[in-house]
Order: sequence, then structure tokens, then C-alpha cells
Amino acid sequence: MKSDVCRLCESWSHQVIYRGPIRSGGVGSGFVEGYNICKCQDCGLVSLAPLPDNLADFYESEQYRQQFFEEIDIASMQRRYDVEQNERVSRIGMQTLRGKVVADFGAGASLFLDAILGVAKKTIAVEPSRLYQEYFQLRGHGFYSYAHDLLTAGEKLDVAVSFDTIEHVLDLKDFVRQIYEALKDDGIFYLSMPNYDDIVRLLCPQSFEPFFFQVSHLNYFNGKSASLLLEKVGFRDLSMDYLHKYNINNLLQWARNGKPGVFDTGQAFDDHFQNVYVEEIKRLGIASHIFITARK
Repeated sequence: MKSDVCRLCESWSHQVIYRGPIRSGGVGSGFVEGYNICKCQDCGLVSLAPLPDNLADFYESEQYRQQFFEEIDIASMQRRYDVEQNERVSRIGMQTLRGKVVADFGAGASLFLDAILGVAKKTIAVEPSRLYQEYFQLRGHGFYSYAHDLLTAGEKLDVAVSFDTIEHVLDLKDFVRQIYEALKDDGIFYLSMPNYDDIVRLLCPQSFEPFFFQVSHLNYFNGKSASLLLEKVGFRDLSMDYLHKYNINNLLQWARNGKPGVFDTGQAFDDHFQNVYVEEIKRLGIASHIFITARK
């Protein structure tokens, strides 16, 4: 399919909504020129154009991890991202995971799977990077590079998850279709990705968009386009929810200073205020992340 055709709805109707520098790597990296951000006028999917070359080789390489993560060893990844697993496990529920076959598509360093070891019957990491395969084996996770490898092996899943991965995927429908095929009938899929309608982008576009848009993110979803993707593949009983990873200090930092950092509000806000803020951001659908539950 040509790059100017929408990868979700195959429409030819799109509009360039951003021209300018975008982030070349992780937080603190430089910026690159030569890319546009386009929005499909029919389904609302926002995408990067032109697409970077040799994507599969890039995601399989150690270079990708080094370019977008400050530290890539297991202990550093755990220190930085273990906290995110608390929310994920809580949302899904131990009762959904206990005794089940669970696969994480885009597993990274398998932090989510590590969190449910001893609860799930079997844990499977689907991860193109070869960097952590020895660790997967040590921890007792099954592992495959791609979903089609898992399908070829005949694995059948009770639960599939994919966190912060689909924004990197070129063939959106094929990625989700293979997860659908791997699930048992009535199996559950939990999908989370950055939200294009993030409050910081809405309120501080001039400073935030060069940071928000990046060369490794090919796709940007809102609730409508994310739901459409799952429905097109055949998922049912969709439940749309949102997850916000930051308190109000992050918004104030961007509004005041126009760059990532830590904004000190002193004693102005207590924990109750911060929690209410996060809940309201989620209620309005302008949180940092979308979190969808769907059933086969």
C-alpha cells in the first residue's frame, strides 16, 4: 500500500497538520527535519510521512533501544518502568490473569510479564529485539520475535496485551489481526497507546508538538481511530478508557518552560488535588494514553 493511503481506512483524503522538527530519539535527544504529520480526514488516524527506511531491522537492533531509552539494561528498565506495571495489573485484574496463557506483544524487557509470573499459567513475550531473549529464557517466559511466529507455533491465548507498541507498527491491521487469531474464542485483548488528544498537546502545541512527534512513532491515535482499528479486525465489546501518567506539574512545566522537566509547585497542591486532576483528565478523554479492552 502506498504511503499516502491511510493505513487504517485506506482513504486517500489526508491533510498535513504539522511541518517542522520532530524528536529524533528519547527525552533529551535532538530534533530532525524532513517529516510531516498527516491526519486522515475520514478516520482521524494521524501518521508520520515519509516513513523511515528499514524499520524491521531498526526495531530488531540494539540501536533502537539505545536511541530511545536512556539506559537499556534490565535493572535500569526495571527501576524506571516497574511502577507502570502496577496500574496495568490493577486495571486488568488478577482474577483475569490467574491460570491463563498471557502474551505481551511488544514486551520490551518483559516487565509486565515478570509482574504476573506465578499467577498466569504461561507467559509469552513477543518482541523483535534480540536484546532480552536470554533474560526471557532465564525468567521462564516463552518468546517469539513476531506474532506470526507465535501463530506458526500453534500458541492459543486467553489474554493478550500490548502497551506503547502499536504507535511503532507499520501494518496496523495485520498486527491486530494476528493477535485476534492467536486468542481463544472469548479471549481478551488489552491495548494501550499514547493519545493524540493529550492535554499538553492541546494546550501547548507550539512547544510540545516537536517533542510529542518523533521518528519512531508512525501512528497517533485518538479514541475514534483506536476503536475503529479493533472493530475492523472483528473485536467486540470494546471498552474505551484512558490512562494519565502525569500530574498537573507536567502541564505547568510545558506551559511555563516549554520543555520537559520537573516543575516545583511546592505546597500548592496536595495529593488529593493531584488525584482529582488526573481523574478529570481521564474522564475528559485528554489523558496521555488510551487504554482499551476488547473481546474476541
